[in-house]
Amino acid sequence: MRKQQQAKGKRAKWLAAIFLASTLLVVILDLAGTRRQGESEARNQAAGLSELLEERLSSGLRETSLILKSASDSNLVQLLLNKHMLSQEQEQRIDVQMRGKLRQMPYLKQIDILDSSCYVLYSSQKHSPSSQLKTDYCRWYHRNGGQDSSFTSTRQEQEQDGIVLVQKLLNQDDEAIGMVVGLLDKHFFQAEVAKLPVGRFGEILVLDQRQVLQASWPAQKGRTEQALNELQSTEVLERHDNYLQFRARSILDQEVRLYSSRLMEGFPFHVVVGIAERDFTRAYNDKATVAILAWLFTAALTMLTLRNHLASIRQNRLLSASAARIRESEELARLTLDTAPVALLLVATDNLRILRANAPARDMLQLPAAPQRADGQSAMLDLPLQLAPVCDWLRSGEVISNREAELERADQSKLWAIVSVELMPQQQIPAALIALYDISERKALENELEDKNRLLNEMAITDPLTRLSNRRHADQALKEELQRCERYSQPMSVAVFDIDHFKQFNDSFGHQAGDNVLLAVANAAVDCTRSTDVCARIGGEEFLVIFPCTRLRDAEKVMARIQQVLAGTVFPFTDQKVTFSGGITDWRPSDTPSGMLSRADKLLYQAKMAGRDLMLSDSNAD
Repeated sequence: MRKQQQAKGKRAKWLAAIFLASTLLVVILDLAGTRRQGESEARNQAAGLSELLEERLSSGLRETSLILKSASDSNLVQLLLNKHMLSQEQEQRIDVQMRGKLRQMPYLKQIDILDSSCYVLYSSQKHSPSSQLKTDYCRWYHRNGGQDSSFTSTRQEQEQDGIVLVQKLLNQDDEAIGMVVGLLDKHFFQAEVAKLPVGRFGEILVLDQRQVLQASWPAQKGRTEQALNELQSTEVLERHDNYLQFRARSILDQEVRLYSSRLMEGFPFHVVVGIAERDFTRAYNDKATVAILAWLFTAALTMLTLRNHLASIRQNRLLSASAARIRESEELARLTLDTAPVALLLVATDNLRILRANAPARDMLQLPAAPQRADGQSAMLDLPLQLAPVCDWLRSGEVISNREAELERADQSKLWAIVSVELMPQQQIPAALIALYDISERKALENELEDKNRLLNEMAITDPLTRLSNRRHADQALKEELQRCERYSQPMSVAVFDIDHFKQFNDSFGHQAGDNVLLAVANAAVDCTRSTDVCARIGGEEFLVIFPCTRLRDAEKVMARIQQVLAGTVFPFTDQKVTFSGGITDWRPSDTPSGMLSRADKLLYQAKMAGRDLMLSDSNAD
């Protein structure tokens, strides 16, 4: 018997060691997967942001080019180019027309009209020279012939630096008779760059063909005319005709980042978006810390459980020895009951009366001490056994060995114990020996561990301020919903929106007011959506709602209800109404998470450009 108990102890130690080693291996593999996933998400983020920035900048430049091109439709411009002289009234009219075009593009600050000899015939800036200009676009005009109708370059002159956009002006015979030149403020680039979320240590560069920095985030000062060295990649991750993704050290601060570089189609600029490693590894580091602490806690609990189990084995060995002595002699059984380190009870099975109980058992069940007989020996207790479910086991004659059970005492208080019940005769009376080992403290530790694990799981997928899902959980939910749509061809819609002028709330009323606005938007989203919908905060003031099994028009109705609820929300610190703008798109076959979010982001940008407080969808984007 002793050898069997020793074998059980060795087996328990080996099982504990294997369990701890396997859980540590799982933690390591999970952290490695998290690291790879973080890098993959960073690459996707850099690619998406560079594409979005390239589209926004190209769109602004094309819009400016269209504004300049429309100048050739003016009869006054044609008359100015043909005669070089206009009456005062005509000059005023053409000035009104040109200034009207300046107002169409906020960052367009100057329009000049030049003849074929590069003489300035009109300028929206009164102090501009009227003599012949010797510029790169004048050389382009005379060198180009009739091939290209537009030209773009940058100007680095005092008080006139910016982006130069040139359009040829044609007569009725499609012959070039002059140029219209627009000067676009470089703050247009900087304003678009500042809108992109690239993390705390990310980097955005907009460079011209000479590697001169036109805009950046964080903003750089004192380097506007200095050509930069090209980024030297240490690892090329992806390459296309006008797109390159690589890992390199920054030419500005020497920090290693994942870069996505794109050439702007039709314009001599390229955009570079870099995601810093310490940004996309932050979640990995946090998870590693939590995982290591959880593993250490599990290891400590395992060692405590092993210790208790080994102690239980030792107690069972003592219990077996005690039972053997009881069978040999009643006196030996009595001595064993009184000296055993575990709670032991000798109970008559026919009437469930306690015959004997040692000191630990009396303390556990709050029993009085046994009375003394005349010969100095302890008499039998003869007390009713009130201990559920042990009474039920005795009535059914069930033999129990090392079973964990929650016991209820006579005063209805409860405790957890390891219970063993062995049937035996006692002075010709059917009896049972009951051993109880209190494990209430261990159970309390296990319950505490379960509560903490549940809290850790909730914290891992929840935004701490709004209690909505966080970006990671939203990305996983969107991926699963797309898989479900592909499998069952069910409809699904996604809405991306952010709060209009949110920075003004923080700047005017403080960050607590900004937090109240975020909570109000989150509560409105939760109140107006179903429990199956996923509401998430994916950025500072940016939110995402996933509508499973929902058509586009139904998602539009839900977002309209959210706008109505938010419009009726009154904030104590301001009379101003809180609004938001966003985009709604629905699932299309072969869609990817990044594809759907990119479409929604484009609609969000269009809604912002259209005046805000607007939700655009694929059905009403035009």
